[in-house]
Amino acid sequence: MKRNRSYYIILVLILFVVTYSAYAAYQKQKNGPVFLDNHVFQRYNDQWGLWVDLNAEKKSLLEKASEFGVLAQEVMEINHLTDADLKRLKRSIFFPYSAEYMRNLQEKELFRETIESPIDQFIWPVLPNNKSRISSRIGRRWNTWHTGLDIAIPKNSIVLAAADGVVEEAGRGGDYGLAVKIYHHDMNHFHTVYGHNQELLVKPGDVVKKGQIIAFSGNTGKSTGPHVHFEVRFHNVYLNPENFLTPFEEGVATNLVGFAD
Repeated sequence: MKRNRSYYIILVLILFVVTYSAYAAYQKQKNGPVFLDNHVFQRYNDQWGLWVDLNAEKKSLLEKASEFGVLAQEVMEINHLTDADLKRLKRSIFFPYSAEYMRNLQEKELFRETIESPIDQFIWPVLPNNKSRISSRIGRRWNTWHTGLDIAIPKNSIVLAAADGVVEEAGRGGDYGLAVKIYHHDMNHFHTVYGHNQELLVKPGDVVKKGQIIAFSGNTGKSTGPHVHFEVRFHNVYLNPENFLTPFEEGVATNLVGFAD
């Protein structure tokens, strides 16, 4: 009888240790820093690099790959490009950085921004700066129902994923113009939508992280000026995005950090 009681006590202690460890790990993750992609550090397929418009830079893929210290074939593979694609290329492509190029950036003291964000909270889909402002909120507008939050921002600004998730849709979507829809399984199955972009950098099926660049902002679709139309949905019900975000003014404060993930 005493032996059974001892086994029971040991089992309870083991369950307590496992439960507490899991809880401690969650709490540690809950309010961790979120690294924001910027104009120097950008992510795609778990690699660091930069999205580049070769036509705008008037450079060949080989020249740009050499600049970043990587092979042209590596660039072709990560972007799923063929030789035929290169001849009619009209979009930005992702160039990964070599380890040496990353070290050079570090020596130049170029950094990423970071913000503190709870694991169960969205972040603003634009980089904190003094060029962005809320131009329209969810609610009745012009005798229709405005389904999201409009953030006025210059054309070709970086658009960020508001949380970890999987890209469900990426393409032209009627009044939304070029839009991205992301499914957030770990956040109560919410969806977020990002509309009126100039260029999309992700495709359906891509796994994205909070703070990762997913598009360049624009004025496509039914739009009166460059901005990001941001929606939060739950089972196709439109929710007020500001209920899931820090106040807009608080988003301008960031810290500069190094390379740690």
